[in-house]
Amino acid sequence: MILRVYLMSAEEKVSQRIISSGSLGIKKTDLRKEFAEADVDAILENMVTNGDVFIDKKGAAYHCWYKDHYFQNLLNSDPRFKLTYEAIKSLEQSINRTSDGLAKTIESLANNTSNLAKLKIERNEPVVSEKVQNDQLITIQFEQFKNEFDIAIANYSNSIGWVELAKIRNELCDMYNISSEEFYRLVEQLTNKYQDKYELSTGGYEGITLRGLLHGFVRCI
Repeated sequence: MILRVYLMSAEEKVSQRIISSGSLGIKKTDLRKEFAEADVDAILENMVTNGDVFIDKKGAAYHCWYKDHYFQNLLNSDPRFKLTYEAIKSLEQSINRTSDGLAKTIESLANNTSNLAKLKIERNEPVVSEKVQNDQLITIQFEQFKNEFDIAIANYSNSIGWVELAKIRNELCDMYNISSEEFYRLVEQLTNKYQDKYELSTGGYEGITLRGLLHGFVRCI
């Protein structure tokens, strides 16, 4: 991958600092000290308006959290919030089990119909090379993965375009029923093949290791 020199803006630096603080958050006063040359209050106001950052009082000081980390902070610190969340998740799982049973029944009926149609077609059409079919299938699946990857970036990226690979991984692994290792293998192929389209950034808790550094954020250029 080609190494690009990229200088982050003040907003990007503040955003990365808040993200790196995790579920503990970071004091607003500490951000002001660390980025004294920037208008931190205006940057935070913009992030809060966009829904990327949450500010709440913790003890005697106001702390800032990235949106996903704020959710985890509430789970860790507010028993009533955690109880409500667990009740909702239990209801969701119950609904999903019912939906999965219905989906399997529909899939079974569809497979039976497809098999009957396939038998009829095979009687009248020549056999296509199995290798050609497999190559075409791999190409289609990779392009479909790229399309879904681009959609996930657009849906989850923050105000400056960055999104955690872990968030995309959760959605695409469920969608394609693949492992985390397979997901990151595909992402590495994707970012290598389309170097002019994607940009990776260091940070996060998981991602792709490049030049000995973990790159856990991505955005479209």
